[in-house]
Amino acid sequence: MAVVESAAESVLVPPVDVVIIHHNTLDLTSRCIQSLLDTAGELVASIVVVDNASSDGSGNELRARFPSVSVLRRDQPLSYAAACNDGARYGTAPYLLLSNSDVEYQPGCIGHMIGYMEQHLQVGVCSPLQRYPDGRRQRSWGYFPGWQEIAALMVGIETIHNRRGHRDSQPRAVPYCDGAVLFCRRAAYQQIGGMDERFSFFCEDADLCYRLWQKQWHCHFVPDATVIHHRGGTWQRSLEQMIAYEQQNMAAKLLFAQVQHAPARRLIPLGYAGVLQLFQVADAMVRSLPLQRPRRNPHRRVIRQACIAFLLQRHATK
Repeated sequence: MAVVESAAESVLVPPVDVVIIHHNTLDLTSRCIQSLLDTAGELVASIVVVDNASSDGSGNELRARFPSVSVLRRDQPLSYAAACNDGARYGTAPYLLLSNSDVEYQPGCIGHMIGYMEQHLQVGVCSPLQRYPDGRRQRSWGYFPGWQEIAALMVGIETIHNRRGHRDSQPRAVPYCDGAVLFCRRAAYQQIGGMDERFSFFCEDADLCYRLWQKQWHCHFVPDATVIHHRGGTWQRSLEQMIAYEQQNMAAKLLFAQVQHAPARRLIPLGYAGVLQLFQVADAMVRSLPLQRPRRNPHRRVIRQACIAFLLQRHATK
């Protein structure tokens, strides 16, 4: 047990089990592990790396670099949710940290989250503030897929959050915590049976938090805890891959609506398609203006159009 100074008082800090999902990201995973050892070594009971069918031998290299870390080699690729559940079985600490491999933990991050959870016993999961390497804020929590997110997109709230990052300076309850870093109370995680393994790569975080809320657990954003997230560092960015990535994201949103029995869920594909079409119109208007800045993603229009076609097809086949 260690002691962490919180805003109110010193609290006893139980140890944390860490699960990192790894696939062909040796350098990123190494930096993630090292950041945990450097900033929270005395708070971490165990670090388990789930080597999710890496093809580059990086799992063996991680074993050599970090002898104290357990590397679970899986020859067949698991969904992200299944990999998290797999790693979560190897520990008994009261807190469970589920982490992407492209995250670097900043000093005090783990201690802040433990201290916050110790003082807010109704919180089942919390997430830190995510920043890009250049210091810009990232999206660290989200609205539930379906009508809640569609409404947030329609009025511009979600777009602002995605572009500017969440600017909350105080902890707050949120619909769901972003899955890059999920700091879970193990009792809460186990009560709901962990992650739903039907979710392959997207929306497993939203589904987890939705079910926690159903069991009266809260989900909170804790901005005093900070990580650097190399968002997108675990996948490549050809146009075909970006289209497949976004279509997979949309498919997961529709699965969430189905699993959680969203009202009028058959119309949700049309709702998302309508939002994307509005964005296309807005983009066309912006492009007609003088002195516009270069777009960060020149393929954005093509990707959106592919997603609209995908959504309309999904609606037609229901």
